[in-house]
Amino acid sequence: MSNRILSKQCTYAIRAMVHLADQPPGRLSSSREICARENIPVSFLGKVFLPLCRCRMLRSLRGIGGGYELAVAPDQIRLLTIVQAIDGSQLDDCVLEDHPCGNSRGCLLHPGWAAVREQFVNYLEHTTVADLARMRRSTSGSISEAGVTPEMIRSGK
Repeated sequence: MSNRILSKQCTYAIRAMVHLADQPPGRLSSSREICARENIPVSFLGKVFLPLCRCRMLRSLRGIGGGYELAVAPDQIRLLTIVQAIDGSQLDDCVLEDHPCGNSRGCLLHPGWAAVREQFVNYLEHTTVADLARMRRSTSGSISEAGVTPEMIRSGK
């Protein structure tokens, strides 16, 4: 268990999927290209993409001219699906102690954290890779510069 809300692998996966969403249909992106554009260590990409390929969100083609592309339209890929593919049920873990959140021995943060976690999961459920790609294009920067506001989380968008 970790006290991070999302693992590094998960944040890398989301950034890489947004990169792929910005590509024209049928265009393959190499590992090197994705890692360079998204500042992802090359050693992580294969580990991150394997579960996404298994969940059939991503397609990989080997060999010369190979690479990666989305297997599903970006507006059909919810962030929660990526998080679950990479981190499993980590969102159900306590952020302070080493047990599932909601456990009968709730931690000191539980009364406030439960509501925040619910809003965060709601945001992940209602936000797609296409939404993040649009945000990135509108800011011409990184996902972190796209300005995810508390209002967006509260509204689920």
